[in-house]
Amino acid sequence: MIETLSIRNIALIDELDLELAPGLNIFTGETGAGKSVILRSIGLVLGERVSADIVREGTDFAKVEVGVAPHEQHPMWHTDFAFSDVLDPSDAIILSRRISATGRSRCHINGQLVNLSHLQAIGALLVDIHGQHEHQSLFRTQTHLKLLDDFGGSSEARHQVSKIHAHLQALQQEAAGLAQTLRASERERDLLEFEIKELTAADLEDGEDEELAAEARILSNAEELANSASRLYAILDGDTSSSSNASVLERLKDAAKTLMKLSELDNSLSEVQERLETVLYELEDVALDVRQYRDTVEYNPMRLDEITDRLALIAKLKRRYGNTIAEILAYHAEAAQKLQTLELGSEKQEALQIEIDKTIQEAQHLCRSLSVKRQHVAKQLSKQIEKELRTLGMDKAEFRASVQHIADERGPFQIDDKHYAFRSHGMDAVEFLIAPNVGSEARPISKIASGGEISRIMLALKTVLVQVDEIPTLLFDEIDSGIGGKVANVVGQKLKELSEFAQVICITHLPQIARFADRHFRVEKKVGDERALITAKPLTPEEQINEIARMHGGEETEIGLAHARELLFEK
Repeated sequence: MIETLSIRNIALIDELDLELAPGLNIFTGETGAGKSVILRSIGLVLGERVSADIVREGTDFAKVEVGVAPHEQHPMWHTDFAFSDVLDPSDAIILSRRISATGRSRCHINGQLVNLSHLQAIGALLVDIHGQHEHQSLFRTQTHLKLLDDFGGSSEARHQVSKIHAHLQALQQEAAGLAQTLRASERERDLLEFEIKELTAADLEDGEDEELAAEARILSNAEELANSASRLYAILDGDTSSSSNASVLERLKDAAKTLMKLSELDNSLSEVQERLETVLYELEDVALDVRQYRDTVEYNPMRLDEITDRLALIAKLKRRYGNTIAEILAYHAEAAQKLQTLELGSEKQEALQIEIDKTIQEAQHLCRSLSVKRQHVAKQLSKQIEKELRTLGMDKAEFRASVQHIADERGPFQIDDKHYAFRSHGMDAVEFLIAPNVGSEARPISKIASGGEISRIMLALKTVLVQVDEIPTLLFDEIDSGIGGKVANVVGQKLKELSEFAQVICITHLPQIARFADRHFRVEKKVGDERALITAKPLTPEEQINEIARMHGGEETEIGLAHARELLFEK
């Protein structure tokens, strides 16, 4: 509720500081005294539109500040505002707005500068103004549906709808993202398939290029290798038909025989003989290897052509996929993985669509069930509101809580060849309609011109919905417009009953309403120093009697005072 109200330089108000009561706060005063200026000031600090002419003439700025103490269960504590770190459920919240003489304003919450939208968001959760004001929930059709659901006990069903709506949105966002990825990857898919086919057909092995290059060198030089091997073998162990052409082995064998004879004569040459024999045996092995190599060397131009073609293919693949066969093989594996991911993406896309269709069917069933309940509850609410309106002097008024499916050609729900939208609250739009007079067409409440009618309609709504409405402070302006007598007394009683569940602030000209005040303020316009100023003060019990008497008869006579005491006693 609003605990304190501080106004500086607003219109004809110089300085005004008020402490409000938890129950019914009544503001009275002569016509033109400035009562509505006080309520307008509250509207300004809640984020209503402002113009420079609101700043008192001769001053540089105006400022309004309210101290609010919402209970810890209030929904505002579950609202994710950027400045939530400065809010504490155990402390009062100070909302303030400073308006310069040029019309610019600055908003603060607990001393922290915030955007006007933040101030409006908090204000909408804390205070509801009814009368000729823009800041009232009755004009916000989005609140109508919540009030209807809360009244009908449909909050849990609506929560389930909200959950499945969030789930469907997540699925659709995932499907959209996947579809975009797949579309962007279509060309990549074709390229990957070509590359994988090419690399698979190549069937490369790591190190293959080096082995082939070595084999190609041998094949390219086969004739020279064979001739050189033959010459070498001839030198080592060749034809011995003439002593001049004796091979190395033959000469070494002769040398070995000679050395053996020498060692028989001189034992000191035995070691040298053994060493020569070892060289002879090793050279015989070398000659044998050279002969075998010579016999294996052959010129094979077909094989050389195969190797040349293979090396050309490897060179081409290196230009495309990597500098080495190892890099090419790694690219092949990576491409195969990418293609598999794309193929799995197509499968996942199909699975997602199946789940989306299933979720839509489930959501449509939940929404239709909720809609049927809303239609039933709307009739009950309409009857109760009309009953309350009768007691408030609107005998001919017709109230209707309209529940309509939201038509949408692209909506996911289809009923009888028509498509409907699916929102977080379901498939319905709810709007409160009123026909104030017989024969008049039911229209949105926001189209009703009379502030008094709006206030009484809201009073009826609040009376019926008091147990489910979460806004803790209600402001009523012009609620007594066009009523009197018995109806005025009923209005006062309704306000009093309402103030047991919420703080109520009300401007009235009727003593039948004012007598129910828990705290009664008198607003006056005083002239001094050649200028008029608006003041307001809480009344003592005796002062309240005098004010009730003034409101009743215009004069504080003994009869008027007696009647005022009687009115106050009767409440």
